[in-house]
Amino acid sequence: MRILAVDDDPVVLDLLKVILKQEGHDEVVVAGSGPAALDILVRDDRGFDVLVLDIAMPGMDGVVLCREIRKLRYYADTPIIMLTAHSDSRSIESAFGAGANDYITKPFDIKGIGIRLQIAERMMAENRITLDINALQSKLDGPEGQHCFALEDAVCLRGVKQHTDVFSLGNYLSTMERYRVDETSVFAGQIQSFDALYRSCTEQELATVLSEVWNSISAAADNTRLLGSYVGSGTFILIAACSIQDEWLGLEPTIKTILAASPSLKKASLGCPVAVVLGRPFRPNASKTKRVKPTFDRARQLLQKRLEMDAASG
Repeated sequence: MRILAVDDDPVVLDLLKVILKQEGHDEVVVAGSGPAALDILVRDDRGFDVLVLDIAMPGMDGVVLCREIRKLRYYADTPIIMLTAHSDSRSIESAFGAGANDYITKPFDIKGIGIRLQIAERMMAENRITLDINALQSKLDGPEGQHCFALEDAVCLRGVKQHTDVFSLGNYLSTMERYRVDETSVFAGQIQSFDALYRSCTEQELATVLSEVWNSISAAADNTRLLGSYVGSGTFILIAACSIQDEWLGLEPTIKTILAASPSLKKASLGCPVAVVLGRPFRPNASKTKRVKPTFDRARQLLQKRLEMDAASG
């Protein structure tokens, strides 16, 4: 793999080159700042397979740099690994929300970097579906029910804050420190009658629905540090870096109010209001090796239980 490493500390850059060489990666280019990294990415004609960015840099920090890199056509989906201090959990969430896919905590070791690079290679091999929401919302209307992804496909929404792909959301959860797990809530949300929306909406309208639903959930949970992913069939999995048990019952009414007032949804003229149902939040599995799939499965199960309860009562 060809790697670009960005850090304002030349000692860290030298150490990274040594470690990456020991891992078998000889093609490592380094930059000492965000602007220097962007200049390299724009001018380089060979391309990089993985980008390693330090979060805490003066001037343009790693989160801002990550967001700017995602605007570059050829780096919209390139794996980005962040370097961060153990205590800087808020920046980690911001980095994933800006488009990062994984992170390594300092001080780091050879084994840790090797594992994260192996995961990056897996990400490079995956055929991930990405929607540029800003581009789709500016398109002219197309045919109804014809979309670039299947109903059940997981999709990464580019152009909305604090949203990532499901693979990266799993990385975020799996590498979370034990003390942070105890303070974290996971839950799922479902767009009601999404199959009907999928069949009746144009691609532009469906992009509007997905982005407005995500934005409404994020806005309703404005007292939380929220990160989430769209996992297909109208379902989102969400991770809040705090307990939201007390606020949970108030989220749905707030989401409903925000969606009803959305100018974008009104302009789309969907014919029926967009509604969201939320599953009960819970604390993730403590075991790192058994954390991601059991936690995501439980989020879906609790959402399904809520849907069944609503159907039975309704």
